[in-house]
Amino acid sequence: MSRNLELRSTFQFSGEGLGTLAQPQEAIFSSTTPATTEVEESIKKNNFGIATLISKSIFSSLDEEMRAMTEAYSSKRLASLINKGFKCSDGVLSIRDTASELEHFEFNTAHAFESGVSSKFCLREGAHKGHVILHVPAFVPSKELNVPAEATNFKITARLISISDFERNGDHVAICNKPLHNQVGIYETTMLPVLRIPTQPLTAQLSIPGTSNIQNDVSALLIMGIKFYAYKNSKFSFMPESGMMKVMTVR
Repeated sequence: MSRNLELRSTFQFSGEGLGTLAQPQEAIFSSTTPATTEVEESIKKNNFGIATLISKSIFSSLDEEMRAMTEAYSSKRLASLINKGFKCSDGVLSIRDTASELEHFEFNTAHAFESGVSSKFCLREGAHKGHVILHVPAFVPSKELNVPAEATNFKITARLISISDFERNGDHVAICNKPLHNQVGIYETTMLPVLRIPTQPLTAQLSIPGTSNIQNDVSALLIMGIKFYAYKNSKFSFMPESGMMKVMTVR
């Protein structure tokens, strides 16, 4: 049976107001100018510093169990991926520039969401950019999830996180929309049993709190995960090493 995730998305986030980012003109320097190398190294460090800040913002929006599901160095992997997407040294730095790569980011490559979930997750934009409607049709958990041997229950969890663009001019870095940076909408199911019969369909809404709309200088990043639990001795034990979690979409 196929383990490929079928994601049907009707997101229609608006891109209006986003101009083309100007690319820096190519310059040729002599290899005998060590100061040039130092400047280039400084630029790279500055960009990676911003990428690291964004990665930390994303991880801070996860709950304790979700963070426990991530593998070692996943925060640095995420920062490196974001940094590679930045298109300029000076100007606007946005995670939208690497959206296609981020949408494949797995937080636990040993238990990848992409290969471990074959049920459908239908996503569409709600009333505004920071509002998402999630629908999961009925599915059979024991067949459509890569369930670890001892797991008896699971939860579906999601985070919708707002990430501001950053603007850099030389050594000066400014956050474009501080009030909306690192706000998070949260959804999580109740404890669901691992059964051989279909679940009930699920429909949920996630919204970035405190706003009726998200401006063009802010991106919305959706993370989804599956948490597994084992029921033993009249209590549920969380199984972080078996959890699956990935970035679903960035707009």
